[in-house]
Formats: sequence, C-alpha cells, structure tokens
Amino acid sequence: MMRILVRVDASPVLGSGHLLRCLALARALQAQGAQLTFVCRLAEPTWWALIPDTYEVLALPPLRVPPRCPEQRLDAEEDAAAVQALLGERRFDWCLVDHYGLAADWHLKMRCHAERMLVVDDLANRPLDCDLLLDQGDHPEPAARYAPLLRRAAVQLFGPRHALLRDEFRLVRQGLAPRSGRLDRVLVFFTGGDDQGQTLLALQALATWRPELVVDVVIGAGHLDRLALQALCERHGWQLHEQIDYMARLLAATDLAIGAAGASSWERCALGVPALLVILAENQRELAASLERRQAAVILGEVAGLAPEHYRQALQALTAERLARLSEQAWKLVDGLGTQRVVHALLEMSAGDRAGGGSPACTNAHSPSPAEK
Repeated sequence: MMRILVRVDASPVLGSGHLLRCLALARALQAQGAQLTFVCRLAEPTWWALIPDTYEVLALPPLRVPPRCPEQRLDAEEDAAAVQALLGERRFDWCLVDHYGLAADWHLKMRCHAERMLVVDDLANRPLDCDLLLDQGDHPEPAARYAPLLRRAAVQLFGPRHALLRDEFRLVRQGLAPRSGRLDRVLVFFTGGDDQGQTLLALQALATWRPELVVDVVIGAGHLDRLALQALCERHGWQLHEQIDYMARLLAATDLAIGAAGASSWERCALGVPALLVILAENQRELAASLERRQAAVILGEVAGLAPEHYRQALQALTAERLARLSEQAWKLVDGLGTQRVVHALLEMSAGDRAGGGSPACTNAHSPSPAEK
C-alpha cells in the first residue's frame, strides 16, 4: 500500500484552494489504494470537516505570527520540526506539499520521512527540491520559469490539462456542452477565505442591474459579511450557500460565474462557465492574464477601488455572443481529466522505483490519463 503524506494549510489569508486541490488528488490516490496522512494548519472547523474520516489527520500548532499574504515564507526549521514531532520515525512513499510558504530547505528536511516529493506550485518564485512538479497554470514557457529554481531533476507536469479537480467535475462535464449565451442564472463565489468585500459589491451590482436573475451565492465559513449577504439574498429571493461540497452542481446550472481569478477558475472552465473575475491577490495576476489572453474569462481588474458600478458596467457589456464565446474557449482549456493524469504520472514513477529503473529525467511531461490510453 502506498503511503502519502500531505502538507497543506488553509486560512482567511491563504484561502481554501490549496486544501481543495490536495483533497481532489488525495481522493483519486485513495481510489488506487493509497493511504493518506494530512498534516495541516486549518483556521476554520469546517475546513477540518472537509477531510474524510478515512484519512489520518494531524494538526500542527498555530503559528505565533500568521502570514500576512499567501506568499510569505514560513520558518522551514520550525515548521519541519513541528511536522517531525507529529510523525516520529514514520516514513512515506510520497510527500505532497501545496504551500507557497515552503521551499527547498523545507523539502530537504522532510526527505528523512518521504522517498519522493511532489510539489504543487504556480508562482515559480522560490527554490524547490522535488521529484515531481505540478504547475497547472497556463504559462507560455513553463519549463524556463522553473529551470533556475529546481535543485534536482524532476518530472514536470504543466498546464490546465493537469488541473486538479474532483471527479464530480469530470462526471458532470459529460452531460454538458458549451453555453448558448443566455443569461438567466448567476453564481457568485470568490474564495473560501477573505474576499475583501467583493461578494457584497457584486450582489449590490446585480440587485440594481437585473434583480430578477436567479442568483446562487457561495461563501466560506465565518464570512465577515455573512449577515449583510443573507439580508440581501432574502430581499431578492436569492440562495445563500455556505461551505459547500456541491460546487460542480451549481456551476452546471449557471449561465455566468462572478468570482476571483484563483484555482476555482479551472472548475469553471471544465464546465464551460463564462466568468467575470477580479484579482484578489498578487498570485492571481498571471492566471488572470492567461484567461484573458485565451478569451476564457473577462477580467474586471485588481480588487482595490472596485465598486458596484464597475461590476454593473462589466455585466452590461456581456452580450449573448460574448458569453457564448467565453464558454467555448473555457471549455477547450480544461477537460476535467487533469487529476487522473497526475495520478498516472505519480504511479508510473513509483512503479519505476519498484522495478529499479528510477524516475525519468526532467521533462515537460504531458502524461495521458487512463481514459486516454
């Protein structure tokens, strides 16, 4: 049985996207017989509840000073020591780490616990020591971005074709097609963390533009504007959803999504949902630019200074023809098989180890999924 250690955090600053994509990969690995151990700092009880009971979960002590931004580096010595105190002498086949605050110094310290290291990243802003690198971003020259950062040869999986999505997105996609351009229903979801007031601004815009629309609003646990959002939804007959696990179903039913240019963008693309997005954080700029370049989303801009009028103007510009074009381009970008491709690559590397062949050299890998074979 393959043993996999997962190191990931979630907080209002970090959001929940890192946790959700780790869970997507973990579910697929468990289906292949893997045993999962999560080591985390999760700020909300509802985030702990997202991790299935079939996984082992170890809680790290809170940080003395929480990070002020997602990219802030953690103290590698302190974090590794805290992880090792929980693990003791245990060893794993793989360590999966999805954390902007951890770099090569942390990866090296964890080598005594894991044969292999899988790093999920999209910033390419720090040294990495891994055997398998996954960046699901849409960069023109991804290998060149990471070449000076990798401390050893690694198999590299690049692009939205490796987007880590839960299996329900693949299944729901099978019954869908690109949208026609009609606009009767809107889904508003920015992040599971702090949306900096954007959900409220977007709803205020919808209320003065087309209040007759069917609107679904999704927020994370402990949202700062929850009471105001609840009142607005009740006034207009809109539905407020809190900390849900059925996003694929809501996306399948909607004609337009309003949100942030984060990892949830790949979920929208996989189901062909036209999107109006804002940049909530520095690490979303490149993804926003690539989605705009591919004509797979409309980017409203940086979060600073946005008001309901900005949302309203952008919404008014969304003609039926433009919505249909956005849907078609998004649909082409992500096919929902990315998680299977990553699992396939990981299993192939593990099989190579058992056969004594080692792992492939550094490549810009495009691993097929089992469904493609």
